[in-house]
Amino acid sequence: MSTFDHLDAELEAGWVLEGMDVENRPIRLVFGETELARSYLGITVGRHPALCDRVIDDPGVSRRHMRVSVSEGTLRLEDLNSLNGTLVGNADVPQFHPIPAHPGQVIVLGRVTLTVSRLTDTVTGQ
Repeated sequence: MSTFDHLDAELEAGWVLEGMDVENRPIRLVFGETELARSYLGITVGRHPALCDRVIDDPGVSRRHMRVSVSEGTLRLEDLNSLNGTLVGNADVPQFHPIPAHPGQVIVLGRVTLTVSRLTDTVTGQ
């Protein structure tokens, strides 16, 4: 077993939202299972660092754009009344009503496109 195999085995499971903004800058938001389980309402994503747990510096993303949570092992997303909306696939994410998101689905926040994956999938290259 290599050193990397040992490190991979010790990493926590979780979720990754990864993609590019409109200027081709990479975006990678990681949400560990423990952090998600401990967050009462979820983890807030948006443009404003004082209001959000994860920041995306893009003018198309609202100051408080969406919330990420987990319920029964499923990642859930909810729009926080953002100006430009949130899409999962081609469907609007309802405001203040969490919906499930699954690995491989594409999420759009304003002009930013992200793909959902499990943290273990991105670490092991699956």
